[in-house]
Amino acid sequence: MIHGDSRGASVHAPDMEESTLPTDADHVVGGGRAIPRDLTPEAAAHLTAAGGDPCISVLMPTTPAARMAIADRERLAGLLLDAERRLDDQPLGDRERLMCELRRQARIAQDSMTQNALGLFVSHSVSRAWALPVAVHQKVVVESTFATRDLLRALHRTPPHLVLRVDDFGARVYWVAAHVTLLDTVERLPVGTARLVASPNLHRSDPRSGLGRAAERGAGDRTDLLARIDTCMARLCEERPAPLVLAGDAALVNELKNSARWLHRLAGAVVGPTAHNPDQLFSASALCLEDYLHRRGQQTLESLREAAVNDPEQVVAGLDQCWMAVADRTPGTLVVEQSYVHPRLPGEGGGPVSHDLIDDLLEHAIQAGNLIAFVDDAQLHEFGGIALLRSR
Repeated sequence: MIHGDSRGASVHAPDMEESTLPTDADHVVGGGRAIPRDLTPEAAAHLTAAGGDPCISVLMPTTPAARMAIADRERLAGLLLDAERRLDDQPLGDRERLMCELRRQARIAQDSMTQNALGLFVSHSVSRAWALPVAVHQKVVVESTFATRDLLRALHRTPPHLVLRVDDFGARVYWVAAHVTLLDTVERLPVGTARLVASPNLHRSDPRSGLGRAAERGAGDRTDLLARIDTCMARLCEERPAPLVLAGDAALVNELKNSARWLHRLAGAVVGPTAHNPDQLFSASALCLEDYLHRRGQQTLESLREAAVNDPEQVVAGLDQCWMAVADRTPGTLVVEQSYVHPRLPGEGGGPVSHDLIDDLLEHAIQAGNLIAFVDDAQLHEFGGIALLRSR
């Protein structure tokens, strides 16, 4: 599931001719910039809140490669021409500045590593681009908001999460998001010592840290190690409510599974040689997250169907009713089929033209604080493709 917040500032530069819009494409490849792959919930939330006419969204599938394939370059060139045509009603100066920035992002993308898709997002105040791990349908959208559905799907696949790696020497806790960050360590203390354990985030005098325990507690004992891991993880899981992956020594992982009190968001476990190789570990943790989120989506779907039978007032079904519920800030989880699209054509419903009302609704739902869950196509047929399960 996805839960976004609107903290932080979106990228802003009032005059594109005098100042190139800053982006988060700051990874160096071959001496130049590269399109980032580190999409975060905060960045997606900023984009959903960064409306303004016109907002240009260019999305296209790509072939994973160290550098954009020739066929993808040709496809991107055609999409840029399409975007320029869609800007015909803009003043000449505005159109030229927007296209200049869009082409700049495209040039960076052409020289960058590609994944399964590319997304470019440009307006008068925003310039963002990401290589995405999920497949997308090719499209160019020029509207008052950005087309963010595929970003939400990408986040739904691998949201930020905690990884706890344990072995006989201690534990390391990582935060896996835009980058992998070591949050804390718990070292196994030799028997008979009373030394402090270094922690990157806590002062030694902090009573929550559990550091500096006396040797009489059996600091080198396995039970003591597990107890101090338990204290550390209880604190971190409270500070960072996110899915968790356990990794490392199989026996220790099993002991934690049987005794720990902070596993309500456990996504899976990685043991064996994979857990000792950083690159393999974090790739494996991402796979755990995919499986976990699929299970959560199915659990939400089951809860939705059960509520529809036993407590119908908890369920809001259909696009129009969900729009009203989100507008009223009804708390709950918005459940939507992966490929459900509902464009609004000129003159329909009295509102502005939209390439996808579902995309617009998801943006409003995130800003209203709702959770988002994607399910497979046709699983919400009886609800009209989209439903909101009210929070109890």
